[in-house]
Amino acid sequence: MLICAVGDLALDVHVAAPTGLHPDDDAPSSIRLAPGGQGANVATWVTHLGGRARLHGPRTTDDVGTLVESRLRHQGVEVVGRRLDTGFPAVVSLVVGGERTLASDPGDLAWIEDVGTDPTWLRGADWLYLSGYPLLRGAPDPFLRVRHAVRCRVAVDLSSASMLRDYGAERFAGFLDSLDPHTVFATTSEWRLLGLDAADVPWDVVLKEGAHGASLHRRGTTEHAASAASVVVDVTGAGDALAAGYMLRGLALATAAAAECVGQVGAQPPVTGP
Repeated sequence: MLICAVGDLALDVHVAAPTGLHPDDDAPSSIRLAPGGQGANVATWVTHLGGRARLHGPRTTDDVGTLVESRLRHQGVEVVGRRLDTGFPAVVSLVVGGERTLASDPGDLAWIEDVGTDPTWLRGADWLYLSGYPLLRGAPDPFLRVRHAVRCRVAVDLSSASMLRDYGAERFAGFLDSLDPHTVFATTSEWRLLGLDAADVPWDVVLKEGAHGASLHRRGTTEHAASAASVVVDVTGAGDALAAGYMLRGLALATAAAAECVGQVGAQPPVTGP
């Protein structure tokens, strides 16, 4: 199965500062660099779980962009799109006292304009996955073009409650209608913010419920799958792994993939081989 994804590819900087940060001073911390971005996370979990993935996202010719992209290619992800000179996205995750704060730089968003320009990158797709991050940052036209260029199933991830709030829930609900997805992925807080009843919408709604697992709402019926996680090390990327598993083989693989993700450090599956 081939899943084509539109979404971020980024450098994740994870900083754990047990004693907190101190103004004008140093603080002992654990710092880890890794590839990230929701589109990239979903794509790598797709290949890890046995599917094929093609990602259209931000690409740059600078050292950071080249390094992160090479990591994805090593995991079997085909990365497409025009390369820009600079402006690769980055996310800094600061963990202090068990609480996480994020600082995000989306980079140069010019890549979004190219998403629907040449639909050949969608050839053979079984699913088109649209991450909410670029949807909430860019103009709607490129995404409407790419959506109407495919006949496969389309999934939209709401991605961020805070960005959805800033965009406007009613406005985004109208955008969703225009995209006419088969499936919408959302956390319970994101879906609540959208203000729609899952029983009344024409799409399948998959709610990511964290420690409670996930549920599928389909035209008045509900199917629930409990969390399969026995150990929780790091929840980053769990919802992305869940989305990948669902598109490949439904709720059972979705919750299994999320459990595998939270049992390790990092948002993407481990890299095997050299």
